[in-house]
Amino acid sequence: MMETITVGVCQCRVMREVEEMHSWLERIQDTESPCLWVFPELFMGGFDYFRRHRCLEMNRKVRAIMQDFAVRTGNVLAGTFWEERAGALYNSLELFTPDQGRIDPYRKLHLFRPGQENLYFEPGDHAPCGFTWQGITMGFAVCHDLRYPELFLHQHDFEPDLFIVTAQWPMARIEHWQALLKARAIENQCYVLGCNGTGDSELGQLAGHSCLITSWGRTVFSLSKETGMKKAALQAEVVLTDRRGFDSRRSPFFRLEYEHKSDKECPRWTHPSIVRENQL
Repeated sequence: MMETITVGVCQCRVMREVEEMHSWLERIQDTESPCLWVFPELFMGGFDYFRRHRCLEMNRKVRAIMQDFAVRTGNVLAGTFWEERAGALYNSLELFTPDQGRIDPYRKLHLFRPGQENLYFEPGDHAPCGFTWQGITMGFAVCHDLRYPELFLHQHDFEPDLFIVTAQWPMARIEHWQALLKARAIENQCYVLGCNGTGDSELGQLAGHSCLITSWGRTVFSLSKETGMKKAALQAEVVLTDRRGFDSRRSPFFRLEYEHKSDKECPRWTHPSIVRENQL
């Protein structure tokens, strides 16, 4: 059974110096009890492609700082980072836990072509792995992933109670951000915690509006455009009662298979007697 834990967001501007991180960690340390805190997508350095080598160096330092902080304070921290692996760059979601346990980083699959993300980053080679902390199981998505319900449905194999979505979502499409977060919560019958950046970025003005949504589509909390922190306790009975009433997370007529024969292929729907060849 899912326990009651506290989750929160650190809605910040894109940081350009490692030292900017310290004030956020001080604010987290001043909170009453350990919590799972999520930072926006590429919060350290942003999508600064022309300074990517500097972004990589800053991100290496920040990852070490966040892991040390998690061990010292008992908090869990999450966000996405510039990662270099075998000569390729990835937009990778990582978690830092008090016991220094690691899950394989989730390397963002759905890169945002209008922002030229696909020209500098490579898509990952696997769907997110589940992570369980204090009895709650989490799934993950990064920004543009939010538009693809297949990614969320694929994660049902490990029965997530909460989806964490970290993003740099622009103000120009804020209605999409709000509607899609609620849709993913309702269709997957679980909590969704969305952490978005705010202020100026290489992608334009970011929308903020980080929030926590219940499996019933109700908003537990929501920030506006300002920088800030917000947290709330997850209530196990919200998800459990919802699923007892009716469980609509899986269709009896379709199943989802993940195929990744090349870096350009995506998951696709299949039916026991029908294969839909069109990319989703």
